[in-house]
Amino acid sequence: MAITPEKQLDNQTIIHPEQGVDFDVKETPEKAKTKEISEREPEKKDEVKKETEKKPLFRKPKVPVLPIKRAKDEIEVKVEKIMEEGLKEAFEKMSPIAQQEFKIKGEETAQKISQLLKKTHIKVKKIFALLFDWLKMIPGVNYFFLEQEAKIKADKIIALKNNLQK
Repeated sequence: MAITPEKQLDNQTIIHPEQGVDFDVKETPEKAKTKEISEREPEKKDEVKKETEKKPLFRKPKVPVLPIKRAKDEIEVKVEKIMEEGLKEAFEKMSPIAQQEFKIKGEETAQKISQLLKKTHIKVKKIFALLFDWLKMIPGVNYFFLEQEAKIKADKIIALKNNLQK
């Protein structure tokens, strides 16, 4: 008589997860050693962490601290006026978040440019690079147009410096 797969299944005991049958897993000596070592290591790490752990001297405020507005000098105000010329339309097309970032970056750029103008030797390339990096924040504008705008604004800023010297 031949044993078919159906008859073979009938003869075997089928174990279901609901029955809760326990299986014996034998550990080899190598696995037992690695298990013991891994159990010891966390204890050592905890001891090291406790020793090296330092408590802060003061708590950090939960509310973000807003930067303090500082007084702008005459040169910086004039530089900002030059920088904002012709950008009103592009500024209005930006999202409110992008507008804030653009404004903050523009104020930082104007501050750096005014510091450069106060020096006796003007570095035109630095002024151009600062303006160009700031203008790159405008979305969807041609690279060559940005270069041209940065060059025009840099020339106006240098003319401002020359007028202030006289």
